[in-house]
Amino acid sequence: MTHAERLTPSGRGAVAVVAVTGAGAAERVAALCTRPLPAPGTFAVTRLALGADELDEALVLVRGPEHVEVHLHGSPPLVDEVERLLGGATDDWTCVLEQRAWHALADAPCEAAARILLDQAGGALRAECKRLIAGCPEGELLGSVHELAERGRVARYLFEPARVVLAGGVNAGKSTLFNALLGERRATTSAEPGTTRDVLIERCQLGPWPIDLVDTAGERALVGGDARAAVEREGQARGRMLRDRADLVLWLCPFDDAAGAQAPPRAVLVRTQIDRAAPGSSGARGGISAVAEPDGAREHVLGLLRDAFALPVGEPWVPGAPVPFEAASARALAAAGSAAEARRAVAGLLPPPDAAHT
Repeated sequence: MTHAERLTPSGRGAVAVVAVTGAGAAERVAALCTRPLPAPGTFAVTRLALGADELDEALVLVRGPEHVEVHLHGSPPLVDEVERLLGGATDDWTCVLEQRAWHALADAPCEAAARILLDQAGGALRAECKRLIAGCPEGELLGSVHELAERGRVARYLFEPARVVLAGGVNAGKSTLFNALLGERRATTSAEPGTTRDVLIERCQLGPWPIDLVDTAGERALVGGDARAAVEREGQARGRMLRDRADLVLWLCPFDDAAGAQAPPRAVLVRTQIDRAAPGSSGARGGISAVAEPDGAREHVLGLLRDAFALPVGEPWVPGAPVPFEAASARALAAAGSAAEARRAVAGLLPPPDAAHT
């Protein structure tokens, strides 16, 4: 029986190497090649074809009758198909979950997401699925499945960063907070109203959580039709559009601005510039100063992020924990209302082996 194993990392790449080993390895590779295999210890360029369908041009290195390496282009669907044809696929549904985790790893936006995917690629989710289907007591099944679903819900904020929009009136400190959260100066700040007239979007990280942070133009009434006003007006419109699509809107307002403290629906009010407040001022309680205490401002926004999405305090990655890393899977598990539905939902995580190659 032959076995095909990818030697290069999973994910997109210029070149991938698939090693075919076991009895009949040379014959299995030869069946895909349009020219005879080279002699053992040598290599040759050939074309891989399945019937009339050409798959790729490849370099084939014959190390022996039971060990052949195929070097081909690194497109994941192509490599998956060649690996399957050469003996890499099995009838075990678990390999499909692990392959998907390996493929998702290339796009992991943060360290915690990568660590979770590595655990699933190593079989953590596979083992839990087997336990739930075959070894979990009936009375514990629904609770265990919902616990698994909750891990998947939390993990979505590691795999798919939330979009957090900073909004508010002019000179509310949006760009100052934007720079503080990024840890570097990316937005221009000034006491002159209307300094930010467009939208800035940057990926950053709050604690373990990646977010897409958006700085928007300050809200104020604009008069006149000169070019500067037109640009700022367009920036305000874009900011409102992004607020409507945001996962979280932070409405910034200076501690002493009573009129600007009316946050729009769905927005969270953040009092700013409290370094200017008199000591003990009631209006500054619970506020931030991105200038005087940038670390405190970051911690404050991190707390708002956790509150908004019910995220855990501390490290979200638990070594070896099973996590449904695809959003649809987590939703299906969460929707289960009985032990029977929970068992069906777990079975739904187990696609047929060919699903990884379609």
